[in-house]
Amino acid sequence: MKKGFTLIELLIVLALISILAGILIVVIKPQEIFRRARDTQRKSDLINLQRVIDTYLADVTQNPNISITWCPSPIISFSSSMTAFPLGWPTISGYIVTGTNSIAINGTGWVGVNLGSSTLVNLSALPLDPINRTISGIGYFYAFVCTSNVGEYELDAKLEGDTNSMQNDGGNQNTLYEVGANKNLY
Repeated sequence: MKKGFTLIELLIVLALISILAGILIVVIKPQEIFRRARDTQRKSDLINLQRVIDTYLADVTQNPNISITWCPSPIISFSSSMTAFPLGWPTISGYIVTGTNSIAINGTGWVGVNLGSSTLVNLSALPLDPINRTISGIGYFYAFVCTSNVGEYELDAKLEGDTNSMQNDGGNQNTLYEVGANKNLY
């Protein structure tokens, strides 16, 4: 008698493994896990960038040798090249809309402040949104909003699934995650 599996037995085992894998994928929902991971990355990026900007502001206001660069007028700058509000974002009037995907910290990046002029700032590049483009009619970008009042700024991101964080961040937009010195600019 030969030892081994017949072709039918192997096909049955492969079919069972396929069915179990399909059920596992439905239960685990990998797309939801990736969405949550990207939202976590967005929140972390903006909180860290807020700390960097606050450190920059503290340094330049106490050090007369550093010339401060700040917004000459109300500006909203996105982390991608654009001149209009992205899809899925609220529009506001009175702001110049600009954007670049530059990650430079010398004031030419999407945050138009020369963060590199401060010796206390430990940042080599600005973060970009994990998607940083429009998908299914929604723009996933970071935004830097500032006025001519030095120190008045807001950082924004569109989250994919974490509506709780967008509604409870203390800002005035329930469809954006907002951090910064003034969460009511945008």
